Amino acid sequence: MSPASAVPLDHPKESPLHLGPFAVRVEAEASEAFGRATGARAGRIPFTFPVRWLAHPQIRAAAARMIGATDWVPIHESQSFDACRRLETGIDYRMRIEMWREARPSRLLLRAKIATDTEEPCLSMEMTLRIVSADGSAAQ
Repeated sequence: MSPASAVPLDHPKESPLHLGPFAVRVEAEASEAFGRATGARAGRIPFTFPVRWLAHPQIRAAAARMIGATDWVPIHESQSFDACRRLETGIDYRMRIEMWREARPSRLLLRAKIATDTEEPCLSMEMTLRIVSADGSAAQ
């Protein structure tokens, strides 16, 4: 990674990294499998299903640039969801992400906004990941 392409390790909350929009969709089979794995009621899209979208390759790549360490592990610390519209299977949505890093303790914070293709808000979610080195020590 070249220094010019690296995101500063202490990316301030006042100016988060903006990513997207990403096209996302709830596929029935994926929703059902997620529901079985999490104990959600059959026949409904699990409320937490959209957390899967945060594993998008571009989001993961941006996180890796922010962290900078080669061997790091994200430990799930918290997540929250605020829905204003029920998601539907087979519908295309747009997801926009704000991401920033906290140095002490080492954390990565993500805020996502999900909207319809006509920009009607559906959901916002936040996730906090504690970053540790693969050897278990705190990431710098």
